[in-house]
Amino acid sequence: MDATQAFTYFVRHCLSHERALRLTALVGSERGERKILDGLYHEFMPANRPDRVRSQDYEHVLDESCFVYSASMGFGAVFSTVREALLRLSAEDGWLILLTDGSAGIHRPEDRWDDEVLILC
Repeated sequence: MDATQAFTYFVRHCLSHERALRLTALVGSERGERKILDGLYHEFMPANRPDRVRSQDYEHVLDESCFVYSASMGFGAVFSTVREALLRLSAEDGWLILLTDGSAGIHRPEDRWDDEVLILC
C-alpha cells in the first residue's frame, strides 16, 4: 500500500462513518491533504471509534514500517520503523503514524504530549 491507500483503509475501519467519508473525499488533492493534517490537532480524536482505541501500549508495533502524517512532514512520510518515527516526532503534537498496511495507528492530539493512543483496525 502507498500512504494514501493506508490512510483510506485506516479511516474507513477506525473512524466514525461520517468522518471517514469526509476524510476520504479530501485525500488526493494537496488542499484536501492539508485540511486532513490540520485536523489531526483536535478533530481526529473525537472521530475515533471507541471500540478501536487501545491503551498507550504499542510496543508490539515499534519495529514495523510506517507512514507519518503531520504538518511538519506532510502526508505520508515514509519511515522504516515506528520507533524511528516516534523519535522524530517526540517534540511535536498533532500527528498520526500508520503501519504501512493501515491496520494500526498511533495518534497524538494537540497539547497532549503523554496521551498518544494506539488505534487498531
